[in-house]
Amino acid sequence: MSDDVATTAQVLSTNIFDSAAEAIEAIAAADVLGLGIKVSNRLVPDEDSDDTLVEEWIVELFTSVPTVDEDEE
Repeated sequence: MSDDVATTAQVLSTNIFDSAAEAIEAIAAADVLGLGIKVSNRLVPDEDSDDTLVEEWIVELFTSVPTVDEDEE
């Protein structure tokens, strides 16, 4: 998705989940509501251990599903 497309829809919320399963539930709910989404993940230090990294999932919800003009592809 290009940056031009993402700017047409406004961000409603940014949600951070500890597991992919939780992120998938949020994505399914956004689909039912007709919202746009952007999903990413990152590694962050584990709160219980200084030497361990854990993965967290970021799901951004947008006011609408972004569309791409065929001319821009």
